Amino acid sequence: MIVTLRPRLLVTGFGSFPGMPQNPTERLVTTLAEAPPAGVDTLRLDTLWSVSETLPPLAARYDAVLMFGVAGGETMIRYERVATPYACDKPDAAGKRPGRLARHRYTMFDVPELVREARAAGFPVRLSHSAGDYVCNAGLGAALAGNPKVLFVHVPMTTPRGPLSDAGLVRHARWLITEVMDILRHDTRKAVPATA
Repeated sequence: MIVTLRPRLLVTGFGSFPGMPQNPTERLVTTLAEAPPAGVDTLRLDTLWSVSETLPPLAARYDAVLMFGVAGGETMIRYERVATPYACDKPDAAGKRPGRLARHRYTMFDVPELVREARAAGFPVRLSHSAGDYVCNAGLGAALAGNPKVLFVHVPMTTPRGPLSDAGLVRHARWLITEVMDILRHDTRKAVPATA
């Protein structure tokens, strides 16, 4: 009997950090955690350079990881294709400085296609080829080291209304979770014995 196994997806957001006392991705993940879709776990990450040590084994426990971070000054939602080995010297939420990051790492998701689908669904999304040089980039690289199926989404500061409001970002996140879970379902269909 062919049974479609429910994939497991981890969705993360970050807490505050110097210069960003209120991180919209923390609110986003908190809202998702109140009524998470089936198969989805949520996690708020501290904005620490040490995320590079904790994320690889965590990411490996899931079929995929969907990460959200904030990009101050951005006016659109950005889907990231790559984590770079570059790090700025900015302190994290604990005042620590970065260590050396790993090599370039690319997601296995078809990010350009996801961007096209998001735009068709009415979301202001653009493709990005650099996740920056702060903890978001380090986190993406670390997660990719444990699991090649990681999508990092940078969101701008929220607006009072519209698609970039808190409610709009939640709508986008729920839409994207559905898209990613559909992709994973096609990847995780396995033949398993039927039970009585």
